[in-house]
Amino acid sequence: MTFRLQTLGRLRLVDGGGREIAFPEKGLLILCHLIIGGHSEQSRNEIAKLLWDEIVPSQAFVNLRQTISRISARQEELGCHFLSFSPSAVRLDATRLKSDLDAIGHEAGDPLSRLQWAAETFQEDFLKDLKSQGQALHGWIERQRGEHMALLRESLVLAAADATNNHRKLVKAAATRLLERNPLDEDVRKILTQAFQLEGNHLEARAVSNSSAVTTGPEWRPVSTIFAPTPEPAVDTRPPRVVLLPPNNGAIDSPATQFASALIEDVTIGLCALRSVSVIAPYTAAQISLQADKANTYQKHAISYILDTRLTDEGSRQTLFTQLIFFANDEVIWADRFNLDGDGLMASRREIARQVALAIASQVERNESHRKTYETNVGSYRSFLLGQRYLKQLNLPEVRRARKSFREALYQNGDFAPAMSGLARSYFVEWLLTARGDAELLALAERHARDAVVADDTLATGYRELGVVKLYLRQFDESMEFHDKAEALSPQHANVIASYADTLVQASRPEGGLRKIEAALDLNPIAPDEYFWTAAGASYSLGRYEQAIAYIERMRDPTPADRLSAASWGMLGNRKKARQFVRKTFDVHPDFDLDKWIAIVPFREEWQRIHYCEGLRKAGF
Repeated sequence: MTFRLQTLGRLRLVDGGGREIAFPEKGLLILCHLIIGGHSEQSRNEIAKLLWDEIVPSQAFVNLRQTISRISARQEELGCHFLSFSPSAVRLDATRLKSDLDAIGHEAGDPLSRLQWAAETFQEDFLKDLKSQGQALHGWIERQRGEHMALLRESLVLAAADATNNHRKLVKAAATRLLERNPLDEDVRKILTQAFQLEGNHLEARAVSNSSAVTTGPEWRPVSTIFAPTPEPAVDTRPPRVVLLPPNNGAIDSPATQFASALIEDVTIGLCALRSVSVIAPYTAAQISLQADKANTYQKHAISYILDTRLTDEGSRQTLFTQLIFFANDEVIWADRFNLDGDGLMASRREIARQVALAIASQVERNESHRKTYETNVGSYRSFLLGQRYLKQLNLPEVRRARKSFREALYQNGDFAPAMSGLARSYFVEWLLTARGDAELLALAERHARDAVVADDTLATGYRELGVVKLYLRQFDESMEFHDKAEALSPQHANVIASYADTLVQASRPEGGLRKIEAALDLNPIAPDEYFWTAAGASYSLGRYEQAIAYIERMRDPTPADRLSAASWGMLGNRKKARQFVRKTFDVHPDFDLDKWIAIVPFREEWQRIHYCEGLRKAGF
């Protein structure tokens, strides 16, 4: 029997009769990678780096061995071995395997025939429904999608001039598909406009030429339906609003700040040409950047996306750090650094404008369904924002106020996944602050996190909270798996990266944890206290006690880290300083018991527990 690998749309393996055959997803991805790359063999190292690039190599190889075991077992059941494995390599035998991409590179015929083939073949994105992706895999998938759209675009451009009325439907379908991918492609927009004009549909032609209505992403409607008098419920059809904030982290009147502000203003004016967003004027953006409570300002002005900028010194050169943030859930959807010195200036200006435009055209549009979900019920959203604000304070009264706000949000909108994630977070933080090892609090956190994933499995926060709970249940592999999913869904979400860092520290991999938390701090430099707490824990485990203390001192309220402060001073031999934090611990937790506490701290390897206990005992506990 010959099998077929389906990669366009949903990834699956089907038999000769078209029936789907169960097969491990990672195994299907390995097949995709080998077939598309034309490889009959590839090293295990390369496969591991593709599938698990964001975890340490030793763990990636463990994951690969487990995957190989599942693939081998399933191939035995099928009686067909597409893949074989040696200690160092993965080999492909494609004699009984076909793919929906086999025809690429072998297209033949006249331009219209090639357009027909390309339009039919690339109706759906490559691996469209694959959700859990690391950076390497995501980049590879995006390159394949880009190549497919390049083939479709080339076919369209070559065939458009020869298309007759019989081919208009084909031309329109191909052009619309391309504009969904890149709304800024004016050449394709002209082809679509001309197709409508040649049909005599001048109203649609004007709509395509003057608006981005045809390119609203997955929920695209044909242009002709935009003007149809069908009764629909009133919805907010205004484009999302974006503000580009000038940097003001240094002296506002310094030459560098003024220069960078002028650059951002220039980019802002250039972006005003976009039709898919509403851009806040530079003067207002400058005023917003000076506000102490920016969250209220964003809410007041209905701003959905914020480009945050700041100047950074890197030795002899100065760079501009930029990050595009989705306000509703504080998610960073794109970030980069740009050189402001010498010849790099104009390149940076062009690149900032290009990247922001691309982010707005693609990643922002991907977020629009989430934006509508947040903004459909204003009362629920307001309660959620309040809960988020309270939860930033690591003390019990604020945590319980946050929980009340999240419950109010769910009372008004029972399917609001972010509020479910917030509830889960509140129970976990209470478990952490009370230091009693209350199993019920962790159980409630897990329940609400699972509810969040069920309600919306495209949001990273539910997986993040599951990862946190699994960590403190000492299920380290599951914790890392959930954090992998969260980070793949939102690779620049600082809070997700920070939680992953905590997992790595507790899983006795403090070096990896410190790298992660430093990356999170880079994205979120004015960070919540838990970031610095995690960084301090990683530093302590690495024997960097002074560094641990320095991180704790950056916390607004260092009280939750009193035990770690005591241990750090104890290891430095400063018993007097250590005793201060011992007393503070008993002031907050009069019934604190070292043996009980050290028993519930979720260290994976005993050396880390012994090391922490040593510091606490030296401190005087």
